[in-house]
This record gives sequence, structure tokens and C-alpha cells, in this order.
Amino acid sequence: MSFPSLLIYLSHLSYPVIQTAPQGTAIQKQGPWPQRTWMAGLEELKKKLQPLLFDDLDRVGASTRVPLPEDTCDSYAVSDGGTVNLLSRSLGEYKINEHGFHKRSAGPDELDSDEKAYRCASHEMHIFGPIGNGASSVVERAIFIPVHRILALKKINIFEKEKRQQILNEMRTLCEACCYPGLVEFQGAFYMPDSGQISIALEYMDGGSLADVIRVKKSIPEPVLSHMLQKVLLGLRYLHEVRHLVHRDIKPANLLVNLKGEAKITDFGVSAGLDNTMAMCATFVGTVTYMSPERIRNENYSYAADIWSLGLTILECATGKFPYDVNEGPANLMLQILDDPSPTPPVDTCSLEFCSFINDCLQKDADARPTCEQELKWTWQHMSKV
Repeated sequence: MSFPSLLIYLSHLSYPVIQTAPQGTAIQKQGPWPQRTWMAGLEELKKKLQPLLFDDLDRVGASTRVPLPEDTCDSYAVSDGGTVNLLSRSLGEYKINEHGFHKRSAGPDELDSDEKAYRCASHEMHIFGPIGNGASSVVERAIFIPVHRILALKKINIFEKEKRQQILNEMRTLCEACCYPGLVEFQGAFYMPDSGQISIALEYMDGGSLADVIRVKKSIPEPVLSHMLQKVLLGLRYLHEVRHLVHRDIKPANLLVNLKGEAKITDFGVSAGLDNTMAMCATFVGTVTYMSPERIRNENYSYAADIWSLGLTILECATGKFPYDVNEGPANLMLQILDDPSPTPPVDTCSLEFCSFINDCLQKDADARPTCEQELKWTWQHMSKV
């Protein structure tokens, strides 16, 4: 089966537009009832969305919302020789130049420093051209000439604060989990002074993303999903249990596949670290479309938020259709996720085991959702036999 090249999937949602009827039309002649109904509906919508979209204000007008954490990229500098130095108290020191990437993790409480170096020079790359782009990066296909290996180069601008943090998140996660099952492989990074961009060299997944697959094939059969999901759960379990990270942006576009049928997680730019397994996040980042109810309510959340996103992703891949109605804009979508029952697979086309798996992932109560470890034990005892 032939899949399209790697593309970055973007969902563009538009807000609905309310228009008034011209004077003298049939709608106007019906009297004020339709207008009152519209206004009542708008007031109800406003009340529900007020705590979600705006800061809660106290009596003196000060915001009481939990503040966003400070940027962990404490400082950065570009030397005259063209080397970027990124320094973070929590993540260590990163040096990137045209010849490659060097990371040193050391702090006042660490007895030993951990150093890693990747030679991935810009002049040893032959770039074929872009294969995708997102809100903060461009992805190009290239060949690493010394080993004749095709790579994906993710290019990010170093001079924007938010993007520097994304670079640190990406490199921290990937270089610490090199070649781990279910995570796209990190091959190194280099800096191009002329463009001000850092290129992160990643494993090239020649099957594209799951978003690409369902765009072409419409849906993915259960046995194929079961095979793909095993690697994804291994990668997600590593992020949760070993690295104590919440990915925060699990969706079809961030699950890449190769022509062997292996699926791997990518795009760790908005991942968040937790100090321990009981810690919670309090920030609102990621793709709203796949956010869990507790995240939309702006409550603290943890690893279970990724399980919800994974459940929506797998259900969409199985049916070829996103489980919620997105045609009326993101505000309406958030209300659906909060107020409507969780989506369920069609029982006439999906197995009982698959339905049970999805229903467990899409529990409104985050504490009721299974962990990756539980899903691995349950999933492959049942779903792989479908």
C-alpha cells in the first residue's frame, strides 16, 4: 500500500457568523421571538465560555487564573563563530553550530555530568525540498550524505522565545530517548547562521502521518490500528512513566508511520514535564480539537489527558471521521466536549473489544481512564486477535 509523503496536518476552524435579516422580510414579520431566542442562546453560550476563554477577575480587576510557567530557556547567545548556546537550569546546556549538536546536563545537585554529541553538519546534507509546514516550523526532506540516509529536517527560528522553548523540548525529549520504540528517532541538529534557523534532524517516516493515511484511505482497519497502536503506547508509556512528560498534542498529524506499518510519536514542542507521577499541569496549550474535558475547563491535568487525545485519534482513524462536529467553530466544539456524552464507535462496524477500548479512553472523569501500561496489557490480549 502506497502512502503520501510526510505532511503537517493543520485544522483551520472558523467561528460562525450571525447575520440579521433585512427589514420587511418574512423573518422580520414574525416578530421579536426569533431575536429573543438568538439572544438567549448567545447569553447561555457566553456564560458557559466565560471561565474558559477569559481570565477570572477578582474585585479589583486582577487576574486569578493560574499563571503560565516561565520560559525554561533561561538564556541564549549566538557567538561570532556561529554557535548557538541555549542554557536552561532544568535541561542543561545545548551548543549547536553548522557542524552538529552537543548537550551537557549538569547542575549543582548532579554528581556527574551527562554529555552527548551528534555530528550532523549542514554541508553534509543534500536538501530535496519542503514536505510540510506547521505554525512554528518547516519540514524538509534531505539525505545525510556520509551514510546515505534520508532524514526529515525540522527548521525552527531561534530568535523567537516560544520557538526556543520548543527547540529545547524537542531535543531534550528525543536525544534522551534515542531509538526508543514508538518515538521518532533523533539524528542530531545544526544551526545555519545565514537563516537564523536550527534544523533538527529526525528519522524520515516514509508513510506520512495518520492524518495523511485517513485522508487518502478514509479509514484504517482494526488489525492495522492494533499493530500501529502497540508502538505508540510503548512510546507514550516511556514519556509518562520514565520521563514524566505529558505530550499535550496527541493527534493523527503527530503520529507518523513508515511503510513497515510502524507508528511513532513526533512533535514534542509543547510537552510538559511533571516532577513526579502525582504532579499536574496547569497550562492551556496544544490542539483544542483533541483536548480532554479537564483541559478545556482549564483545570489541572496529568497523563490521562494524553489518553483522551489518543482515544479520539484512534476512533477517528477507525471511522475516517472526527467524532465531534467541528463545522460551527471551536467554541461550539468545546461545549460539545464538555456537555455531550463521550463519542462511541459504531457497534455495527467495530468489534466489542475495540468499542470497550475507546470507551475506556474517553471517560469524562480523568481518574477513570486507563494508564498506558494498562492499555498495553488489555489491548494486545484482545484487539490484536480481531
